[in-house]
Amino acid sequence: MPAVMTLMSALYFVYVLTGEDTILAADAVGGDPGGKVLPLTMAVFLFLGFLYITVKERPEGAQMDPGTRRLFVITLALSVLYVMLIRHIGFVILTTLLLYSLEYIYTSLGEERDRRQAVLGGAGTLGITVGAFFVMRMITRNLMGLARAGVLPGIFAVTAFEACISMTYVGLLAFVLQKALSRRFTGAGMVRIRQAGLLTTTAVLFLYVVFKQFFSVNLAAGILNF
Repeated sequence: MPAVMTLMSALYFVYVLTGEDTILAADAVGGDPGGKVLPLTMAVFLFLGFLYITVKERPEGAQMDPGTRRLFVITLALSVLYVMLIRHIGFVILTTLLLYSLEYIYTSLGEERDRRQAVLGGAGTLGITVGAFFVMRMITRNLMGLARAGVLPGIFAVTAFEACISMTYVGLLAFVLQKALSRRFTGAGMVRIRQAGLLTTTAVLFLYVVFKQFFSVNLAAGILNF
C-alpha cells in the first residue's frame, strides 16, 4: 500500500505540473484548483511520507487483511474522485465531503455503523460548513466594502486583517458548535458523527482562510461561484 501511494503521489505531481491551468493575477504560478501551489505541496509531502514508509517499514511477508484492504481502496477511490471533481464542484463542498467521510470511517473502526445516521451527519455537516462559509464571506466582503467607502478605518480593507477576522470567526464557530452539539449528540454513534462533523467544518474553513485569504491562492469555487 505505501508503495502504491508513493507512485500515485508522483503521478499526481506530474499531473498538476503539466496541467494547462489559466494563470490568475492572485496566483502567478498556477490556476484552478487552488493554483499549483497547494496541490504540488501536498503531492511532495505525500510522496516523501509514503516513500519513507515504503523504505523503512517494509512488511515481512505479511498479507494485508481484508479490513485494511477495504480501507485502502475506499481512501484511494475518494482521493481520485476528489482530484477529478474539485474543479467542477469546488473546494469547500468537495473537501467537506472527503474529510467527513474519511474521519467518520477511520474513527468508527470496529464499531457497528448506522448508515442512515452517517448520511444525515454528512448532510448536516455539509449544510453547516457551506452556511458558515457564506456568512464568513459576507462579513469580510461587507467590512471591506465599508472600509473602501470610508465608513470604517482603512485597515478593514487590508487582506491580512480580513483574514484575521475570518480566523477569529472560525475559532468562535468551532467553540459554539462544540457546546451546541455536545448537548444534543450523546449516543455512541452520534458522538462519532459529532466529532467528524466538527473537525470537518473547522478544518475546511481554516484551510480556506489560510490559503485563500492569507496567501491569495485561487481555491476552486465550483458551484458556489456566485
